[in-house]
Amino acid sequence: MSQKSLLCMYLSGIFVFIVLLSWGSYRFFLDNKISQLAWNESEVLSRSASVFSREMGHIKRVTLLLHNSINARLSSQNAASQNSALVQGLSLSQNETTIPADWEAQVVDEFNQFARTSSLISQVRWIMPDGQEHIRINSQAGVIYRVPEGQLQNKSDRHYVQHAPDSSNEVYISSLDLNIENKEIVRPFQPTVRGVIRVNGEIPGILVVNYDLSKLFELIRTFSRDGVYLEILDSNGDWVLAADKNLEWGGILHPDNLSFNIKTRFPVIWQEMDVVDGLERVFDDGRLWSLLKLHIDEEADVQNSQTPSLYFIARSNYEEFSAWRARLIFSIIGIAGVFFVLIAWLVWRQTTAQFETYRLLKLVQQEKAQAEQVNRKLNLTNKRLVDLQDELVESSKLSSLGLMVAGLAHEMHTPLGGVRMALSSCKVWLDKEAKQHPSDGLEKMDGSLLIAEKNLVRALDVVSSFKRIVSDRTAQDVQAFSFHNVVDDILFTYKPILKKRPDMRIDADCPEGIEMLGYPGAMSQIIQNLIDNALDHAFQRLDKGVITLTAKKEQDSLILVISDNGIGISSEIKEHIFDPFTTTGRTNQHTGLGLHLVSQWVNALMKGRVDVVSELGVGTTFTLTIPLKQHEDEESAS
Repeated sequence: MSQKSLLCMYLSGIFVFIVLLSWGSYRFFLDNKISQLAWNESEVLSRSASVFSREMGHIKRVTLLLHNSINARLSSQNAASQNSALVQGLSLSQNETTIPADWEAQVVDEFNQFARTSSLISQVRWIMPDGQEHIRINSQAGVIYRVPEGQLQNKSDRHYVQHAPDSSNEVYISSLDLNIENKEIVRPFQPTVRGVIRVNGEIPGILVVNYDLSKLFELIRTFSRDGVYLEILDSNGDWVLAADKNLEWGGILHPDNLSFNIKTRFPVIWQEMDVVDGLERVFDDGRLWSLLKLHIDEEADVQNSQTPSLYFIARSNYEEFSAWRARLIFSIIGIAGVFFVLIAWLVWRQTTAQFETYRLLKLVQQEKAQAEQVNRKLNLTNKRLVDLQDELVESSKLSSLGLMVAGLAHEMHTPLGGVRMALSSCKVWLDKEAKQHPSDGLEKMDGSLLIAEKNLVRALDVVSSFKRIVSDRTAQDVQAFSFHNVVDDILFTYKPILKKRPDMRIDADCPEGIEMLGYPGAMSQIIQNLIDNALDHAFQRLDKGVITLTAKKEQDSLILVISDNGIGISSEIKEHIFDPFTTTGRTNQHTGLGLHLVSQWVNALMKGRVDVVSELGVGTTFTLTIPLKQHEDEESAS
């Protein structure tokens, strides 16, 4: 693996690790922040709900106390009036009702005393069953007064009159709204709830106590803190207490404008509010919402649809939370970037040093191996190379190749002869042992030695035959031959090779009418070298490919084109392919003499020309231009 690839792999892993670590850190701090906000919101909701519930319970008890006090006073007054009538001898029929003369004075006095008991009480009223106000006491800024009879109103259309309980022991707490007088909203706004209880008796009616919650709302508003806003909505989703005061009481002030309703502004939150049961939390629109549904009358039957309710909402400050989250993201990105650069630099230094050390070590090893090899073979190799170069230049009949191959055959013949002698000695020893100690094992070994000796004799024959073939090729004179026969003979020798490489094929287009006077052995060697060069260098072992051989006669010359669709030759190698010992297959024991010999044969021996065209990834084409007739005097002159 290259240094660049390894470095990219390391940096990719480091980047992924830092991204995951940064994401985990972001989630950790964000979750902690949300937990802190949730705690603050829960505390705000708990305090506000506790204060509101306590006040609503107080309102219910105070309303019931007023009812009992009125009943007690009227009952005692009614009893005294009846006793006075009996003393005077008056008889009352069943259909007549005795109403004390000072009944109103007694009620007004009771209302006045009751209005002084709490600063929350703004009105105390006696409403007749038909909805008409009969007595109303107002309490404004500590001033208590009775409203004149001409200013009394009919409240039969009000929801608190319509929902007044039938039982005289049950108090109905109305929904929260603004105080309205003569169809005009009282300003400054007075958030109002009403305690309603029915009076059954000789003078039936409905007691209604108005409670001004302005001070309670101001107290609850102060609970907003630490980036948490407390808001209150009615059951329709309209704000009665909001962080933006312009939204408050929008359902009453602007009943046709839906923008004052949370259903329009935050539909997701309304869906959660609509099904809320207890304390719920929702993270939406970049802020945390804590929701709590609270019934105004907690003691009433919550299954009763007439029981009014409120939604208490504590939500985080969007701008403050967004700014905090942006600071967190930038901080994490900055720290992660610094760490990534620092770690990347350290990894780069370590990787570079490691590869440099490896490169130097490998270079030292290569130089050491080369030096050892040179020391062993320097003298012999130099002598052979000089001799071979001289022969290639001076001899037009390629005698140098014959000498080299003959030497190779001689070198092979000597060790093979030694092996044959050793096998003969072993066989004599085995025959002697078999006579003295006959056994099946010795007989089997003797048979194996016979097989080995036969194969060795065959190898010696092949070497000798090969030596003769080479000698014939290098020693032939100018003679007439058919080029078509040379091509057929050389292609025949490749059939065993192509069987082992089924994805390779050789296509030949050679007309039969090309007659030449020259060197058929050299011509055969030229074609073989070019085909071998294509098989060994243009294709990998398992590649698919085609080698094309095309010949034609043009005037007095043979035009031979041998091309392949292999990997091609780079421009650096192409400039030196005809130089001796130039090869890219040194590791595969290639000598680099094949194309050099082709050049010598064509140029020096046959007075022809070799042209090569190659492109990486496309293939290589060798074009040989050779005279059809060679002469003995040309060879002698050369």
